[in-house]
Amino acid sequence: MNGLFFLLCVFSSCIIAAPLEMVPSAAAHNDKELIWVDQQIKAILPARVGVPEGYIASLHDPMKMKKSQVSPLNSSKLLAPPKLGSNIILAEEPLRLQAIINKTVLISGKWYKTNDIVRNYTLTEIKNNAVLLIDKKEQKLILFLTKQNNNIKITTK
Repeated sequence: MNGLFFLLCVFSSCIIAAPLEMVPSAAAHNDKELIWVDQQIKAILPARVGVPEGYIASLHDPMKMKKSQVSPLNSSKLLAPPKLGSNIILAEEPLRLQAIINKTVLISGKWYKTNDIVRNYTLTEIKNNAVLLIDKKEQKLILFLTKQNNNIKITTK
């Protein structure tokens, strides 16, 4: 193996050092082989397809800021927001009876006792699991405890 390497080194130095007229015929044969190998490699390589010239120009540059266009608020196509007036009715959360302790009740997060005003109703009666509310037109509203918590235990001695 070392001998072959030595011969290749000597042969290659002769080719590099020799003028073109003195190139041995073996080198000309090698050139034909190299040309043939190059042709075979070019034949099996797929052709490279580049990007069309106009494609890159059509891409959006994320670093450039666009000038702002006409503000949509100033556009004549949009309708003006409605004006607030007295005919708007705000929806209230329904009353919820959450707890009854002694003579007080927790309705929608606030504590009340008998004869207190709860929104437009008067708290008239407190039972074990319900309360009675009456409005000015004598309409009755009964609220029931919907959820009982059995985890709370009160013991007295």
